[in-house]
Amino acid sequence: MPKKQILITAATAMELDFLLARSAEKKGLPVIENKTTRFTLLVSGIGSALTAFSLSKILQHKKFDAAYQLGIAGSFKNDLLVGSIVKVSSDIFADLCLSDNGKLIHEATFSDFRTWPFTEGKLIPDLSAFKQIDLPEASAITVNSVTATSDKCELWLQRYNPGIETMEGAALYYACMKENIPCVQIRAISNFVGQSNTKNWNIPLALQNLTDYTLDHLMKI
Repeated sequence: MPKKQILITAATAMELDFLLARSAEKKGLPVIENKTTRFTLLVSGIGSALTAFSLSKILQHKKFDAAYQLGIAGSFKNDLLVGSIVKVSSDIFADLCLSDNGKLIHEATFSDFRTWPFTEGKLIPDLSAFKQIDLPEASAITVNSVTATSDKCELWLQRYNPGIETMEGAALYYACMKENIPCVQIRAISNFVGQSNTKNWNIPLALQNLTDYTLDHLMKI
């Protein structure tokens, strides 16, 4: 029986180091294999543009049964504490907007973002293939720069009421949904959105918890 082909991607090598260290290169790509599954690892680059390019390139040449995006994220919610892990139920390109006399007009008003794979501007993947991932669900927004002020944080809450913020998630959902590849984001919370001082972030804790969860659960799928 052919092995299941799984893509695991993250924006930075830092977020994939724990897997890259266990991988072997095959046909120019880092791979981890067990008896039933081949996991191909991809460092996509930071932000939507780099992620979209990296994903489109690999998806043109390889077929995958599912895709996971791992990474850290900022939390908008008091009950999503630093160190906690979530799977992302929906995402949106939050700052892809026009300004009309100072009023932001979101992408969802344009026809391109009212057709598949968008639902009124949102990307909502079918997570039925990932029911075994027993994590709290959170909605997300994808932005091109980390939100570092309370005013901008309040703007996003008023517009979208998201649970978390990332810089790549919507790009993953868009690319994989267009290719009909089941996909899910797994994010560990490193900070609360609006914290401009990164000294208040706890990236090591988020990465450690993400590492533990991935090795104990995802790599056994």
